[in-house]
Amino acid sequence: MRRLLLDDRSVPVVALRVSILLLGLLAEAWNIVDVARSGERWSEHFAYFTVQANLLVLAVVAWTLVVPAHRRPAWSEHVRGAATAYAVLAGLVWAVLLAEPGEALSWTIEYTNVAQHRLIPALLLLDWPLVAGPRIRLVRCLWWMAYPVGYLASAWLRGGLMDGWFPYPFLDPGEHGGWAGLVGPVGQVLLAFLVGIAAVALGGAVRRRLLPLEDAQRHRRLPLDEAQRASLASRPSSTSASPHSNSSP
Repeated sequence: MRRLLLDDRSVPVVALRVSILLLGLLAEAWNIVDVARSGERWSEHFAYFTVQANLLVLAVVAWTLVVPAHRRPAWSEHVRGAATAYAVLAGLVWAVLLAEPGEALSWTIEYTNVAQHRLIPALLLLDWPLVAGPRIRLVRCLWWMAYPVGYLASAWLRGGLMDGWFPYPFLDPGEHGGWAGLVGPVGQVLLAFLVGIAAVALGGAVRRRLLPLEDAQRHRRLPLDEAQRASLASRPSSTSASPHSNSSP
């Protein structure tokens, strides 16, 4: 017996994604107010990986709410999976490397940290297995690493050649005795991203086995008249092909 998989228009999925969207919009609005008050440079605020990842999440979630599944290209599932992985891994890196002692498990920290490093990643991990989109190949998910690697390169180019500012301590050679000292911390972060992306991608592959709905999805992507024609064409004919079927003996 097939088990029904939720789709993009299911009430629980819509409610979950609207919650993610509202949490993320409020968190970024909060950030913008803080930046305006503190005098922090906008180029620094939008250079943080967490901010960029959450803006990507907002765009992807809004896309899934507005554009029906049958109108989205197959590669959109890769974007959705990558956005999930980036947000979750940003939260883990914050908890392990960046949070002050006691902050990682505390609920008294400011709202933006709670939303962007905990609530949104947790809700995305819940959303990812609920709706199985087009099939994705695990090997192609290696492309999800392109953005983290590109982020590292751009951060080093800016810090090393432009204004000397690095968004995170583990990217700053001055904190580790020179560029050679970055091999350890940056290697650990890249390895964590590779493992995390593989885990999210594998979860996307497994969900199609646990919650199959391929037939319903195939018909849901077809216009109604085409689905009806496909159904009629698959039925065996009930009339005889013999030209003498009505002749008397």
